[in-house]
Amino acid sequence: MLVARSMAECHLYMDLHPCPHCGEPEFRWSRHEAGIRDGQHTSSYEGECPTCRSARRFDFVVLDYDLAPPALGGPEPSQIIDPAEFVEAGDLAARYAVVRAGADPDEVAEAYDAAVDAVVTVEEALKFIPAGATRVPEAAFTSSAGRAALAAEPGRFDRAHLEAVLAERRTVLAAVSRDMDAIDWDAVT
Repeated sequence: MLVARSMAECHLYMDLHPCPHCGEPEFRWSRHEAGIRDGQHTSSYEGECPTCRSARRFDFVVLDYDLAPPALGGPEPSQIIDPAEFVEAGDLAARYAVVRAGADPDEVAEAYDAAVDAVVTVEEALKFIPAGATRVPEAAFTSSAGRAALAAEPGRFDRAHLEAVLAERRTVLAAVSRDMDAIDWDAVT
């Protein structure tokens, strides 16, 4: 069973793991079971791949079942998502954290959600760096994609680089937050 720190981490993990049979990135689970096993919260998701119809299932132990999104976990790093996967997810989210002129309220809200995700994922990558260290240790990269990302661009996982990216993304989040605050949600139908 996979050990997730929160329900939000369960969902991100599923988003990051395409169908092993055909590579389809979408997983629209149709059945969810939550329970307690051996004193720990569990969460299981089942569904069918929309492309190849293979049965898929994810089983998690959830350490903090009540941790509200957007938080993915406490101060400890993830046990199931490696730092490169967080950086990749954050890079993708950052592309959508833009409010274009004339954006409607739904588009602003989507940009806000993306901006939050772009920040949270970098914060998660930074959790892998031990106190006093200057970069994510090589042992933290547990996926083949993560090891390839480290080999291709090791500087992306330096503390200074990640902190600079985080500062930039927090600036974007602050701007999108102002756009959200400017919307008269009572007037939105």
